[in-house]
Amino acid sequence: MVCGSRKGTGVSNSPLQCPLLRDMIQGMSALAALIAAGLLAPPKAPASHLLGLKPKLDAVAHSFQGRLGYCAMDLTTGTVIGYRHEERYPSASTIKTVVMLELYKQVEEGKLKMTDKLEVPPVGKRNMSMWTAHLLEGTKVDLDGLTQLMMNVSDNTATVMLANHVGVENIEKRMLGWGFENTACTINVPATNERLVRLRKTFANMGVTSPYEMAQILKMIHEGKAASPEACEKMIRIMSSQYWDDFIDWSVPNDVVIASKVGALQRSRSDSAIVYGPRPYIITVYTDNAKDRRWEWDTEGHTAIRKIGEILWNGMNPERPYFAKPASQKWAPTGGGVEDS
Repeated sequence: MVCGSRKGTGVSNSPLQCPLLRDMIQGMSALAALIAAGLLAPPKAPASHLLGLKPKLDAVAHSFQGRLGYCAMDLTTGTVIGYRHEERYPSASTIKTVVMLELYKQVEEGKLKMTDKLEVPPVGKRNMSMWTAHLLEGTKVDLDGLTQLMMNVSDNTATVMLANHVGVENIEKRMLGWGFENTACTINVPATNERLVRLRKTFANMGVTSPYEMAQILKMIHEGKAASPEACEKMIRIMSSQYWDDFIDWSVPNDVVIASKVGALQRSRSDSAIVYGPRPYIITVYTDNAKDRRWEWDTEGHTAIRKIGEILWNGMNPERPYFAKPASQKWAPTGGGVEDS
């Protein structure tokens, strides 16, 4: 059978007069009609394991003596679940991820260099949390070193130095520009910025966010969209070296990469993480107004976050169950135990 169109051959140019082409066209039209009528649906994306986990996760949130919200994202299917996840919570140290992000954006914009150095503040103006507070007066540390201290060991003096340097109002402008109205850094806010002053009074002196917005920020970093792909890769590397590993990290096998940042205030405990398991996911958990405000391993906020982490890991990876052994508690981070002589 020949279906041609050469002039003078006597063969028709019309595809409908070619049996093979006619049958193909009619078959495609019939298929399109079936799809349009809903009789033949297009292939469905695989269902997320997250959907079946929501009742268990919600039960942890319901039983918490205080307020607990979480947001979980399946990075393979795009499924998102949550509980009170659009409410504002004290960010505690999880806001340090946003400070790092603003720093990296300003470096990319040519305003700063990672080799720029800042002098540590006088002894009386330091936050006695982790290492920078114990450096000799006059010591200068570059922005890269301060970022590592802020993120890896959650050094508060390094955080204040960086937040002051990049400007909390610049962080606010960036967050609002991305549509994140619940996320702000409230370190040393200008008295003229009424919004930041109000947020600081309500949510303490480090920052504020919602589980949903922090999850979206982590997603942007994961996808290489929060900054350049190279900068986002570096941020993930930094977040994957977490000293404070006794929250969500504790619920995941130690050969799985976790990019995370924890936070803790007396009234609030929180964690935010990208878990790069066989089925990668993001989980953010925030608490507030906790009844149990102890600084112990079994504080309710600590236990709730670890439980949520455990449910997620085992639900997303049923073929590889993992439960941290009770004896592991002996090796939980101590905070360094530094004392001035």
